[in-house]
Amino acid sequence: MQHVGPLAIDRRTRQVHLAGDAVALTPKEFDLLAYLPTDAGAVYSRQQILDEVWDPHFFGPTKTLDAHIAALRRKLGDTAWIATVRGVGFRLVDPTAETPTSPAADRPGAVPR
Repeated sequence: MQHVGPLAIDRRTRQVHLAGDAVALTPKEFDLLAYLPTDAGAVYSRQQILDEVWDPHFFGPTKTLDAHIAALRRKLGDTAWIATVRGVGFRLVDPTAETPTSPAADRPGAVPR
């Protein structure tokens, strides 16, 4: 089972839970969501996603991918779960995770301003 914050993806049973609540997905939505956290934080290009989730010989419009991403965002209840990286592709992120307020916050011993 993979966890991204409160999101749990169980490939064995093909079930997804968000904060303990089941999320109903179509088979292709599940495949897409299960692929995105394969390499935590990685950005996947449209072509990588189409090759892995659809088929390396998929010749349909890339709008198919956009429609599935939009459906996943809607079903997860927050568009921030799937970030669009302009000119590159998509990345799964945990919108509930705290982010540092400044780059200095990442350095040990740094004093915030």
